[in-house]
Amino acid sequence: MTLYEIKYNEAQLNDKIVYYDYLLYKEAIGWKSFINNDWHRPLQIKRAMYNGKFLNKLPNYYFLGFSIKELIKSNYSSGLCHSCAVALSLCFDNFEIITCNLSNYADHYKEKTKNNTNEFEHTFLIININNQKVVVDTTWGIITDFNTYNQIFGLKNIRVISSNELASNDIYQYIKNRKDIKWRLYNDEYEEEINKYMTMVRNYRNSNNKQLEDFIRRCLLTTSNNNVMYDLMQNHELKGIISYHIDYPNFNMMSLIDDEHDFLVDSANEETRKRNKQVLENYYNKEEEKSKIKVK
Repeated sequence: MTLYEIKYNEAQLNDKIVYYDYLLYKEAIGWKSFINNDWHRPLQIKRAMYNGKFLNKLPNYYFLGFSIKELIKSNYSSGLCHSCAVALSLCFDNFEIITCNLSNYADHYKEKTKNNTNEFEHTFLIININNQKVVVDTTWGIITDFNTYNQIFGLKNIRVISSNELASNDIYQYIKNRKDIKWRLYNDEYEEEINKYMTMVRNYRNSNNKQLEDFIRRCLLTTSNNNVMYDLMQNHELKGIISYHIDYPNFNMMSLIDDEHDFLVDSANEETRKRNKQVLENYYNKEEEKSKIKVK
């Protein structure tokens, strides 16, 4: 087991991590997702926390025409950490966008994939919730404190972009001024707007802040160009058509108390549903036996 896995499991078991992404929460407690929306209930449930309020309380804003609430869900956010952090920042007045190398995860990724890379560049957001600074990571779908996050991932070469730095930035203001505009697929006006955005990003220069220049021209453009945005929109339409879209529960959960919304991820396969039902019955039988032993 890698250091990343050890630290991540410790943090989850000690309630240092809270998932805002329901599907990643279900995977964290042991559910397995297979092809064609085939979800298998675990034989043993792991401890994990779910925050159903976070997404629900976000304003209905859009990033380059795409719903931010949808964008930061695991169905879309994978591989788009730079733009997802910028998108989520639109929902808050004060924040820090952090880009760094995840050294522990890089070692884990190298071992598991046999890839020779020694770096894993990543971006996440720091915001204030209930007068506490917390990390929100849209790739892992989690909320945690900075120290816990650092222990898990091993942060190196940290670069910080503050909300004050972006307050007068033309590109950020271009995005911010369009946060109330819903995407309009195959619309000439939308194509014109996103092409203008890409031109601004490509031509951006900042002699006083090369770090910000690099983030905008390299990181942001790579994860929010017109090809990426159109793929997101088409993917969103497809999920709606074939009923892959899941409305996340809007209340908090703790996994050891098996929740009533498992049907949201229950399988489309009849045999799997029967299996999941049997596993749940066995789970309750075991819990009942444990209670009897305690009473004795």
